[in-house]
Amino acid sequence: MMLRALILPFILVSLLAGCQPDTEKAETNPLADYETPEPLVLRTPEVPVPLPDVELEGKDGIVETSSLFAGRWTLLYVGYSYCPDICPTELGQLSKILPALQEVMPQFDWQVVFLSVDPVRDTPAHLEKYTGFFSEEFVPVSGSRQAIDAVTSTVKAGYRIEPHDEGEIAYNIDHDTSFRLIDPDGHMLALLPGPHDPDAIVDMLQKFLNEVNK
Repeated sequence: MMLRALILPFILVSLLAGCQPDTEKAETNPLADYETPEPLVLRTPEVPVPLPDVELEGKDGIVETSSLFAGRWTLLYVGYSYCPDICPTELGQLSKILPALQEVMPQFDWQVVFLSVDPVRDTPAHLEKYTGFFSEEFVPVSGSRQAIDAVTSTVKAGYRIEPHDEGEIAYNIDHDTSFRLIDPDGHMLALLPGPHDPDAIVDMLQKFLNEVNK
């Protein structure tokens, strides 16, 4: 899994070029003139990518993505709780990034959303307990395969479930390791490919948001 996890983010960087809505929208896009000074820390699509409005399942029940992301700046991470190494590492990084962002940019309401692509094993109660090991502020969600795929395909977060027999609980999932920056209107504005350096990410997001919020 480690090899795939390291390769996928670099493949997905090139896929961002395919997220290009019409020219008229691009002309009013605050990202249109933004040039990323450190592409290995943060990459931007040519225009914001709207997330689909689907129902996911969180610790308090069903939540629509339109409500989940509304009014908050979000770092979205896609993975699963039974991940042996990558997810614990990345969630550990996010547990450092979130409070740092809250400190240096208190004018924004920040959250981390962990989307599990493994709803069979990752029940809401289990996910709440799992993410709580890293931060009580993390927002864990999963959902139906259709809803998960609607979100992951939109933000180009690839994953592959290892073939296994029905009912088997010991299987791995290869998945992308990038973080996605979602704005308060539910649009993906940037992709932060791994490996992740918390200090570099916080610094870059400060610069990025200062630029696009002029």
